[in-house]
Amino acid sequence: MMPIPDYDQIQGAPKPQPRVIAIIPAYNEARFIAGVVLETRRYVSEVIVVDDGSTDRTAQLAQAAGATVIRQPRNMGKAEALNAGFRAARELNPDVVVCLDGDAQHDPADIPDVIAPVLEGGADVVIGSRFLEKRSDIPGWRIVGQHTLTFVTNLTSGIKTTDSQSGFRAFSPLALRALRFHTGGLGVESEMQFHIQKAGLKVAEAPINVSYLDGNKRNPVVQGLQILDSIVSLVARRRPLLFFSMPGLILAVAGLVMGVDVVLTMNKFGILKTGTAILSSIAIIGGLMLGVTGVLLHALAGFVERVRSEVDSAVAARLEALK
Repeated sequence: MMPIPDYDQIQGAPKPQPRVIAIIPAYNEARFIAGVVLETRRYVSEVIVVDDGSTDRTAQLAQAAGATVIRQPRNMGKAEALNAGFRAARELNPDVVVCLDGDAQHDPADIPDVIAPVLEGGADVVIGSRFLEKRSDIPGWRIVGQHTLTFVTNLTSGIKTTDSQSGFRAFSPLALRALRFHTGGLGVESEMQFHIQKAGLKVAEAPINVSYLDGNKRNPVVQGLQILDSIVSLVARRRPLLFFSMPGLILAVAGLVMGVDVVLTMNKFGILKTGTAILSSIAIIGGLMLGVTGVLLHALAGFVERVRSEVDSAVAARLEALK
């Protein structure tokens, strides 16, 4: 009996198309959402729009354009919108998930380039970067702000990217299962970088085009400070030794140096440098307190992470048993 050839070896046989799911978080994007959905549908199998408590017609227009719409009961922030989208996408068993914004700043025509490294097995997360190539339509103030936030995020997360704040990203099924977000408000992209590093996911970048059609919906200075605040909070929670103990060590060493100077001056000249002695004591005590705080929070963070992991595993097992 002749062996039956594999499906993909049959001459001219069409190859199965990958299942690509797009997730679009949206808040009051009635002006753009229908066009974004229609254009995105050209490159994906299904579009999921997460309406984050919009007060306009975002949900209705997205649904009319052919998207599956998940409506949040109120404005809960981008992190919760992504969590909701990820939960829905997991049920669809995709080969790759791609996220983009609902304000038309991202070009859906870039989707094939962004998802390619995941489909080829070279990455678990692909970040669509605005800065891999020169883009003349990016305002100068935005470039400075984004590079500053990227530098801080890279330094504290341990992962090097060129655009840590990009919302245009692709995720493998492994990343889809591994990632959960907790940051309120802005800063979810920075939080994602911490989770990626901890989960050991492979990261790649792909160049994208952007167009800022909606101007500045938020004050850029306020937005940047909010993201920076989120990054600082993340570092405090995720890297307490870095955030507390390292400054504490530096402060304690500085206090010791001042203390040595006080002792040497006293022995040599018989003069007590009272101000320096007080500063030395404050620095040493403060440094020790920061150091102990960092160690305790590090231990507590590890315990909380273990409990959260066990709860997630138990919930996943329960859901699997109910299917």
